[in-house]
Amino acid sequence: MGHGANDKLYITHAEHSGALGQHSASSGHKQKAQAPHPGSRVPFDCCALSLQPFTHPVCARESDGTGTVFDLLNIIPWLKEHNNTHPISGNPLDPSQLIKLNYSKNANGELNDPVTFKIFSEHSHIVAIATTGNVFLAESVKQFSASGKDLVSDVDFKKDDIITLQDPHGFSDIPKSTPAPVASSSKTQPVASTSKAADTSAAAKKGPLAKAAQPYNASPYSSGNTGASLTSTAIAPMTETDVALFDEEELMYDDIMIVKKEKDRAKKRAYVRMVTNMGGSLNLELFCEKAPKTCYNFLMLARQGKYDNCPFHRLIPGFMVQGGDPTGTGRGGESYWGTPFRDEYDLKGAEKHTERGMLSMANKGLGTNGSQFFITFRATPHLDGKHTVFGKLVGGEEVLAAIEQVPREGKTDTPAKPILIEEVVIYQDPFQDYKQKLAKRLQAKGQLSQDGGGLTRGISVDSSSAGAQSNSKKRKERDDVNWFGVKLGKDKDSSSAGSGAASGSGVGKYLSGGAAAAGAKKAEDLSGADDAKKKRKLGFGNFDSW
Repeated sequence: MGHGANDKLYITHAEHSGALGQHSASSGHKQKAQAPHPGSRVPFDCCALSLQPFTHPVCARESDGTGTVFDLLNIIPWLKEHNNTHPISGNPLDPSQLIKLNYSKNANGELNDPVTFKIFSEHSHIVAIATTGNVFLAESVKQFSASGKDLVSDVDFKKDDIITLQDPHGFSDIPKSTPAPVASSSKTQPVASTSKAADTSAAAKKGPLAKAAQPYNASPYSSGNTGASLTSTAIAPMTETDVALFDEEELMYDDIMIVKKEKDRAKKRAYVRMVTNMGGSLNLELFCEKAPKTCYNFLMLARQGKYDNCPFHRLIPGFMVQGGDPTGTGRGGESYWGTPFRDEYDLKGAEKHTERGMLSMANKGLGTNGSQFFITFRATPHLDGKHTVFGKLVGGEEVLAAIEQVPREGKTDTPAKPILIEEVVIYQDPFQDYKQKLAKRLQAKGQLSQDGGGLTRGISVDSSSAGAQSNSKKRKERDDVNWFGVKLGKDKDSSSAGSGAASGSGVGKYLSGGAAAAGAKKAEDLSGADDAKKKRKLGFGNFDSW
C-alpha cells in the first residue's frame, strides 16, 4: 500500500488529498458528481424535450416498440418549427401520430399502476396501451391482461399495441435526455433512418443469447478479472466473465510429448544436418518428445539463421566442444523468446549424458538456457541433472573426431583454428507439422485469421490441401483394384487395348499378338470341350457289356 517508496499500511494525507494520485475510495464518487453520467436518461414523469414534469403527456411511438414521452404544450411548437421532425431520433413525426397518455395518480399525487396501485419509480418497467393510452406496469399487463383486454377501459388490444415507456433492463433502448441535432437538409433524414434500421436488424439477428466462438486454446477456468473488478476500485468494472487461455506453445509441447506407440516415436523427433567448415557435416537427431521446449528453441533459432557462420568458441578434447554464441565470446546468445527458459532434465524419460556425441544445452545455472549448446566427446554423467540433453549425433563421427583434434591457443580452451557452423539444414520438424495441422483445423472452423496470429503465423494451408487432394486421388485409384492387385474390368480394357495396339508399332504389337494367339487357343479348347460334352450326351450309350 502507499505510493512510490512508501510502504505504510495506511493512506497518508498527501495520498488522500490527491497530491500523489487518487488512492481513496471516495475519488470515484467525486468524479461522478463533477460530470453527468454518460448513460443519464429522462425521468419517467418528465417531458423528453423540456426535461420538466409534464402536465399533458403524449407519446411518440418508435418502430422498435418503444415510446418517447413529451408534453403536448412543448412538442406541438417544436413540430411546427422544425417541419414535423422527431426531436430525439430525427425521424419524421406527424402531430396525428401522437398518442395521449392517461396516468393514474394516488391521493398524494404520485403516478402509480391502476391495477396493483404500485408507485412508479426509476426501476419500474412502464408500458402503455396504444389503443387506449392507459399506462401500466409491465407485470400487471402480463399477469392480469392475458385475455387481451385493457382492465381500465375494457378494450381489446394486441401484443403489438404495447409501447415500452421505461425499461430498466433495456437501458440502451430508453431515449437519452440530449436531443439529437436536426438535419438541415431533407436528404440526410432517410440515411439516418436507414442506418438505424440496419443496426436494429443486425441486433435482432445477433440475439441476446448469441455467443462468440471460443478459441481452440480456451480453458475451463475464468481469468478472474470480473471478481477483481468487483473488489478493486483500480480496475474498470466488468459484467461478463472471460475465459482464461492456455498457452499455445505449451499445448504444442504436450501434444509432441505424447507417444502412443513406439513405432511413432520417430515422427516426434527432428533431424537436422549441421554443415561445418571441417570438410563434412554433423547429423543430429533431436529428442523433441523428451525436451520439447529446448528442441523448439534450437529449431526456431536455426530457421532464423542465428546459427549460420556461428563458431565453436570452446574446445576441450576428451570432454566437449561448445558453440551457439553468435558473438563467439561465450557470453552472448539469446533464446528464441529473448529471455532465458527453463531446464527439462527433470522431465519423465529425460536423456542423460551416457555416450559420446550427446547434444546438450549450456547454461550459467538453474533456468538460464539461451542459444549455446555443446557436444560431448565421452560419457559425462556428472552433468546429469545440470544440463538438458536434447539430441545426439547419428552421423558424421569423423567430423566430430576432426574437431576434437583441432589444437588450442596456449592453455586456453579457444580453438587455434576457426571451427564454424556454416548452416543448419532441417529435414524433419514435428513442430512445423503440428502448426500445419493446427492451421488446417482452424481454417475448417473459420477461426484462422488473415494475418495468421500465434503459432500459425506464416503457415500456409495450401500444401496440406494439395496433399489431401493427392491422397483422395490415390484412394479413388485404389477403389477399382481387388485384393489380388488386379484392376477390375482388366480383361475388357486389355482386349480393347490389344486390338488398338496391334495396328501400331513397338513392344505392344508382340504382346497383342501373343494375347490374340492365347485367346484363340483358349477359345478352341473351350469349343473342343463343348463338343466332347455334346458327344457324351447323344444316344443311350453302348450295350455290349450287357
